[in-house]
Amino acid sequence: MKYLQTNIVSTFNAIVLVVLYCICLLSNNVYSQNNGLNQDSINKTAKNDAFYKIREIHIEGNKRTKPSIIRRELIFKEGDSVRIDKVDSLLHWERNKIFNTNLFVTVDVNLYNKDSLNNADLLIKVKEQWYTIPQLILEPSDRNLNEWLFQYGANLNRVNIGVKVFQKNVRGRNETLRMTLQAGFTRNYDVSYDIPYINKKQTLGMRIYFSYSNNRSMPFATVNHRLSFVKIPGIIRNNLRGGLGFNFRPQFFTTHSFEFDYNYNTIADTIATLNYDYFLYGRTEQRFAHFRYIFNYDKRDVKQFAHKGDAFKVEVEQLGFTKWESFNLTRLFFTYMYFKQFNKLFLFGTRFKTKTSFPIIQPYNEFRGLGYNQDFVRGYELYPIDGQHYIMNRNSFRLRIYDNIINFGKIVPIRQFRTVPVAFYFTVFCDWGYVYRTNPWEFDNKRFSNTLLSSIGAGINFVSYYNSVLRLETSYNRAGQFNFFFSMATDI
Repeated sequence: MKYLQTNIVSTFNAIVLVVLYCICLLSNNVYSQNNGLNQDSINKTAKNDAFYKIREIHIEGNKRTKPSIIRRELIFKEGDSVRIDKVDSLLHWERNKIFNTNLFVTVDVNLYNKDSLNNADLLIKVKEQWYTIPQLILEPSDRNLNEWLFQYGANLNRVNIGVKVFQKNVRGRNETLRMTLQAGFTRNYDVSYDIPYINKKQTLGMRIYFSYSNNRSMPFATVNHRLSFVKIPGIIRNNLRGGLGFNFRPQFFTTHSFEFDYNYNTIADTIATLNYDYFLYGRTEQRFAHFRYIFNYDKRDVKQFAHKGDAFKVEVEQLGFTKWESFNLTRLFFTYMYFKQFNKLFLFGTRFKTKTSFPIIQPYNEFRGLGYNQDFVRGYELYPIDGQHYIMNRNSFRLRIYDNIINFGKIVPIRQFRTVPVAFYFTVFCDWGYVYRTNPWEFDNKRFSNTLLSSIGAGINFVSYYNSVLRLETSYNRAGQFNFFFSMATDI
């Protein structure tokens, strides 16, 4: 058994080394792709009939958004000469880059006023979103809706209520203010402010955030791949977090992110008694600094529900730096997504993600494998599968059933809500994953740990306003279980 465990750990470490090597190669390739786009398609001095020369760039519909925010996404500049055979594809990319700022409902990019000398103007027409977005919080506190419905019988005592307020595009500069006031099962109060650009070159941005939450009931352990809860009078857990982040975006599709925050957490004595390793060694208090670096390359056409393109992300986290902090933990993540559109009807998408972490001994509240947030193998949504390492791959084949933009005109009094995109896709999928846990026998978590997870299934995906995605999917997993899953989620 010890030999098998050693082999598995070595395999994961080898995967990490391969991934890091690929990152170096891919990073060089990313920069060459970004720079090559300019060199191959746009010529500053071209004087032959194979080029259009851009005289002026006009922007319409940006009632709040500063023109510089839109121009930041453009490969075109006044005076550039653009290859005629590349115009359509470049205009398509320009449209997608502007749309992916998530500031506009619709974006159109076209050349007009063409003359006999192949001069032309670039026209960008946008329709802005409604930027003040109050969002009612009425949601179960559990990991997903299915867990709340089927495991806890839709218990209303487990529901969170409150309000989230998003003030997007503050000052017309794509800055975002977020505030949350939440009561119910989990009380949560947080505020953050994102500034995408703080320098003239529009390459450097920053973010400041603060959050506080507390619970009167909480899971103290994972038992047989189920979260076990305990409730006592008074506050059972407190979480306090505050930090600062910086983004560096030197290219259109490439971003480097740096985050540093400080965390202070407390639990009641009852939790430390029930699970000695919740904070490790029976502690009721946890303090640690947290640093995270993210390298993100994203060339998907539409980020929320992509049709083509690819993206990869590397995350390196360090929790705790000194022996005086509650613990020291290192985590590495690698994510790759690829999308292909075969024709107007058929699409394919895949997502691959790995995680490795060390040392072996980790506090329970940071000991996360598959089954949390968007990291799960479909068909196993009801099961949290904790572990130090995991591999996951999700694959979806999509058939476009309906795709249209509905314009309600003046029937709808608010201009930003008159245009509503509506799309339906029939999806079939096949997923697999693997979670490695050092001691799966602890709390009897051996059923889905250290074994292959796989599933197949089908469903309907509904894409609508603000690129929200509603998923209705049914699956059959390797354990012989049929499951139905409902979610609001992003791509793959």
